[in-house]
Amino acid sequence: MKLRELFPTANFDCEVLGLTQDSQKVQKGFVFFAVKGHTVDGHKFIPSALQNGACAVVSQEKLPYKESVLVKDIEASMAATALKFYDNPSNKLKMFAITGTKGKTSISYLLESILINAGKIPAVLGTINYRINRQVLSKAPNTTPAALTLQNILYTAVNQKADSCIMEVSSHALELKRVDGVNFDTAIFTNLQRDHLDFHHTFENYFNAKYKLFDSLLNPKNPKQNKTAIINIDDEYGQKLYKMLEGKIKILTYSIKGKADFAATDICPSLDGVAFKVNGKTAKINLLGAHNVYNALAAIAAANTYGIDLDTSIKGIVSLQGVAGRMQAIKAGQPFYVFVDFAYTQEALLRAFDTVKPYKKGKIITVFGCGGERDTTKRPLMGACTVENSDFVIITNDNPRREDPQNILEDILKGVGNHKNYEVELDRRKAINKAIGMAKPGDIILIAGKGHEDYQILPTGKIHFSDEEEALKALKNYV
Repeated sequence: MKLRELFPTANFDCEVLGLTQDSQKVQKGFVFFAVKGHTVDGHKFIPSALQNGACAVVSQEKLPYKESVLVKDIEASMAATALKFYDNPSNKLKMFAITGTKGKTSISYLLESILINAGKIPAVLGTINYRINRQVLSKAPNTTPAALTLQNILYTAVNQKADSCIMEVSSHALELKRVDGVNFDTAIFTNLQRDHLDFHHTFENYFNAKYKLFDSLLNPKNPKQNKTAIINIDDEYGQKLYKMLEGKIKILTYSIKGKADFAATDICPSLDGVAFKVNGKTAKINLLGAHNVYNALAAIAAANTYGIDLDTSIKGIVSLQGVAGRMQAIKAGQPFYVFVDFAYTQEALLRAFDTVKPYKKGKIITVFGCGGERDTTKRPLMGACTVENSDFVIITNDNPRREDPQNILEDILKGVGNHKNYEVELDRRKAINKAIGMAKPGDIILIAGKGHEDYQILPTGKIHFSDEEEALKALKNYV
């Protein structure tokens, strides 16, 4: 494809062989997008990109290079350019989008399991990784990849005969226009809870960012025929969204509290999963916590828009054995429970505690911290929640990033108050070892905050670190 097909106002032309915003991935004939990010300015890497063979450099700033192309909005430009270059592959796939504070990853796994059991070939783009027909392409640096990567993966999915794609769509991605031009068939709204206020500043801004996904379903340029919004009607913001969309588009609702298109009753949670009825039919999931019934209902409703019947969906959800880092049981023959969970908000911690409390026989021991360079207002809330719901807490580092861990600790301790059931061990490895070392038969250990992540971002840099691996190592010493 010629450059002027992508940028009609360009004052030169060349054959375009690829698109990237990573200077290290530039090859001969690639277009390099110089993006000024929150921490890294892509303009610094323009000389490197040109040296590696870039035929053009796109920027919002005027550049002293003959290969430069000036655009008004770099994020919008990347989305529009990728759509043209890859011939909008979303039009060739059944596109599912999942947005909301919590539940996106679990829904993506449940829906993937249903689709595969129904004989479909789905691609999945989410927090843990990007994969096609369960074959992992790469780990996920972002929940929703940047537009250039996103369109490339969708193009690859089409070429690998995928018929559908399940995407976790974050509020950041919607604000940063990563999914501009992607034509979705079905969009799921899970819930809205305190998170990302460092980025959005207010709950209203946060909700409005989520709404952009559903507004895209109303866009007359979206050619999909059976566009559907799936909404958790038990959530306050889900009810608000329903009222905003009512009469404009097909809506399917789900609930565990009352009437809905997909309603759950007779919910029986255990530490082996949850049994329940959906629209009167018996179902089970192997995920822990009644909250995962919401996620199962969302997946079943989404599958319905693809013509998959309820019986097939019920078989699909029970075949999923678990989701990495989501109340993931770590077992090495020990006489107590160890769970690794991605809970990094007050609401998510409460949900984790609600999951395990009914089965408490000994103590609940919690290891947790808060991420650096993120919403500081949730830190004291998480501190209070944890000491109030645990018998003992070890406060440690999460991903402090470039922030001083001591500052994060002081924010957490503001919420701890007069409670004395905690200690501080900022070395996360030592904190996990300490928790497992003090456990007695029947105790429950919750290692919260990082879930599936296999790294830790410290002020000194990024290192390999996995809560699952560290817990297993500590358990080997225990048993």
